[in-house]
Amino acid sequence: MMGCNRLFYYPSSREYRTPRDLAVPVEEVRFKSEDGTGLHGWLLRPGEGREAAGTVVHFHGNAQNLSAHVGFVAWLAERGYNVFVFDYRGYGKSEGSPERSGVIADSRAALAYIRGRKDIDSRRLLVLGQSLGGACALAALGEGSTEGVRAIAIDSSFLSYRKVANSVLGGTVLTKPLVWLLVSSDHDPEDSISRLEGIPLLFIHGDADRLVRISNGRELFEAAPEPKRFLAVPGAKHMHALEGSTRDELVKFFSEALAD
Repeated sequence: MMGCNRLFYYPSSREYRTPRDLAVPVEEVRFKSEDGTGLHGWLLRPGEGREAAGTVVHFHGNAQNLSAHVGFVAWLAERGYNVFVFDYRGYGKSEGSPERSGVIADSRAALAYIRGRKDIDSRRLLVLGQSLGGACALAALGEGSTEGVRAIAIDSSFLSYRKVANSVLGGTVLTKPLVWLLVSSDHDPEDSISRLEGIPLLFIHGDADRLVRISNGRELFEAAPEPKRFLAVPGAKHMHALEGSTRDELVKFFSEALAD
C-alpha cells in the first residue's frame, strides 16, 4: 500500500513504435505544461492531401507511453482525423515525474496546445480518453476549458480514484480504509463531470474488463449529464473494447457531433 501512486502511474521510456512505423504522416512536437515541464507528443495527419474532419486529442492509459498507446488510435487518422497523442510528465520523452496534479495540468496543457495551433481548426476538437486517460480528460475539461470540444468519448474509465483503487486491490473490508487513507480524491472525475453538460458523451466499456470493472464505467455514466450514451462491449477486456465494430460506432458518434 505504500506504493499507491503506482496503482495509477507505470511510465516507461522505451520506444515501442516510431513515427516511421505508422501508415500516416506524423509530426513530432514539444510543448510545455502549465508549470514549464517539457512534454512530448505526436500529431498524426490523415495523409494523401486529405482535409481532416476534426482533431482527436487522445489521453492514454497509465502504463508505457504514447509510442505504445498510439496503436489504439492511429486508425482514426486513417479514417480522416488529425490525432494528437501526448505523454504526461515522466512518460516517454516528457520531463518530470508523474503525480496526479501534474498529470492533470499536462492534460489541460495538451488541449491548450492544440487550440493554439494555427493549422488546427480549434472549433472541431474531439476528446478520447482511455482508462486513466479518461479520468485525466474529464478533470482537464471540467476544471479547465471545453472551448471547441464537440464530443467526448471515454473508454474503460472510472468515477473515483479511491473506488477504483479499492476494486483493483480486492475490495475487501481491509483494503477500503487503507485506500481511503492513502489515495487522494483530488481531481476525481465525479467532481468535474457535471460541468460538461451539453457536450455529447459516449462511454465505452468491455463487460469482461477485470481491471476496471464495467460497474465503474456505469457509475461514471450515471453521474454524467446529458446527452450521453453507454456502449457495453460483450467479451471485451480492459482497453480492448475499442476494436471491431466499436470503431465504427465511435466514428459515427464523432461525425454526428461535428455535423451539429
